[in-house]
Amino acid sequence: MRASTPRAPPYFVVGTDGSAGSAAAIDLAFKEAGLRGAALRVLYVWQPPLLGNAGEHPVPEEYQRLVAEAASGRGAAHPDVPVHHEAVPGHPVRVLTDASADALGLIVGTRGLGGFTGMVLGSVSQGVLYHARCPVITVPHAGDDERS
Repeated sequence: MRASTPRAPPYFVVGTDGSAGSAAAIDLAFKEAGLRGAALRVLYVWQPPLLGNAGEHPVPEEYQRLVAEAASGRGAAHPDVPVHHEAVPGHPVRVLTDASADALGLIVGTRGLGGFTGMVLGSVSQGVLYHARCPVITVPHAGDDERS
């Protein structure tokens, strides 16, 4: 049996949506990448509007700014971690799953709603757990344990 060859350089994928949960995921992603000498691919996935005036929705350049800001302060603490920011159109589960194909790991925050803390994940974190092609780390926001 032939072992698969990982792509160089190794990298982690982290999804962000600007929430506190995704901020915690980015923090952990920087730590993991730093420990493993890996790069970090930060993705903000946006869904194009199906109907309506395109002027009512932020333009892709605005999303690119948001993803860059999400990781900007954290990179200073980990100058050895190369970071690539991307704002990608599509469904978050599909885009993150596709991005996970050659990654060391996929890291996402949790945003599950309801009173069952620790049992309920957001739809994106739950979706990538089922479909990702690499190990997945879900990172709860510190306030998540205050909901029960």
